[in-house]
Amino acid sequence: MIDRRTFLRRAGGAALALPLLQLPRGARAAETPPTRLLLFFTPNGTKKELWSPGEGATEDNWTPGRLLTPVMNHKQRLVVLDGVDNKVALDGPGGPHQRGMAGLWTGEVITEGDFVGGDGRRAGWAGGPSIDQYAARVLQPGTPLSTLELGVRVKEAVPRGRMIYRGREQPVAPLNDPVEAFDRMFGDPMAGDADATARLLMRRRSVLDAVQADFTALKKKVTAEDAAKLEQHAEVLRSLERRLGTVVDRPELCNPATPSGTMDVLSEADYGLLVRAQIDLAVNALACDVTRIASVQCSTAVNALRFTFMGLRDNEGHALSHAGDSHPERQDEWEQMLTWYSEQFAYLLDRLAAVPEGDGSLLDNTLVVWGMEISRGNNHDLTDIPFVLAGGAGGRLKGGRYLRYDGKPHNDLLVGILNLLGVPDATFGNVDYASGGPLVGLI
Repeated sequence: MIDRRTFLRRAGGAALALPLLQLPRGARAAETPPTRLLLFFTPNGTKKELWSPGEGATEDNWTPGRLLTPVMNHKQRLVVLDGVDNKVALDGPGGPHQRGMAGLWTGEVITEGDFVGGDGRRAGWAGGPSIDQYAARVLQPGTPLSTLELGVRVKEAVPRGRMIYRGREQPVAPLNDPVEAFDRMFGDPMAGDADATARLLMRRRSVLDAVQADFTALKKKVTAEDAAKLEQHAEVLRSLERRLGTVVDRPELCNPATPSGTMDVLSEADYGLLVRAQIDLAVNALACDVTRIASVQCSTAVNALRFTFMGLRDNEGHALSHAGDSHPERQDEWEQMLTWYSEQFAYLLDRLAAVPEGDGSLLDNTLVVWGMEISRGNNHDLTDIPFVLAGGAGGRLKGGRYLRYDGKPHNDLLVGILNLLGVPDATFGNVDYASGGPLVGLI
């Protein structure tokens, strides 16, 4: 019997995005799927009046605002939160975007520093580790990558551009380049040579052809159900490779001023393509157990990104989020942009749900948390932050619920995330901004 690890070695680094396979009865006892964590970030808040359930909503009887309509196919796997405040971001130096980003996943007050924010105020980095890095240290999953940080057009190495931290003032830069990320996760390292990595990916466009013999042999040794899983994931990988290959081939993604021809992954025109590519990579990394803890950061706070790729005018996203309520045209464009982000979150959940695992899906065994650094862009509010939890967290999270709190600190949410992952801590981050224990009713 060929186990999954042996197959991946024999596949010569092709690294098919395989689920945990259930071998025929008698081969070995089926493994209990691990619980994963995936953090998903979108910048500059939302329009809470179009996001939150309306008046009279209860925990089990609620209808979301229209901005969340794209994710409603997964309503029974959602927990929508209102009334959770980023209290640590109310204190400390710097502007609201700096403080919000620093505290979002760390629960720590931002430190003093010399980084100038969009409003001219100065600040440093976050004052402690983010929840993903802490969980990885406690759980010690033993995966090839302890955590995976993916970014999409994360341009600046400044506080408003970093959400993941190994420790106090230790920001972790996400991988912006899907090709680089693909090679790090599934391919053979090319000593940091971006050109060689791109050439390698282009040669791997039809990587399944090169490993067809091993693939066919493995299919003969597993159940019909698992053979179907293999074929499904083979097609996912083909699709992913085609998308990444398109990114490599697009001449407008190359910086002509760079002698090495390094791919420009900061293109506005292909922002949507890059978001989907990074989501696909994150899902595949979780599915084949390259890592169990990942994050996808869509741009940065105060991002100068124009959404012309979806037909909007030249107004960049941050400016739209700051538009006053008396500017209906800009408000409408902002709403279109926010709806588009909801569609990307829905795509992420779709992809996780499409991976069979155990008696359910990868989504059932993953905790997905969607967060933002502020509540609403045009008033820089740091209270009532939008949060959505999705997935089953291995059976620990009950979905289909709307939970309303009255100014509870989001540090209590971070404790709840730990508890849902099986870490029993009662506090996380700065204890002066916590109630002690997880949000009531979350678990």
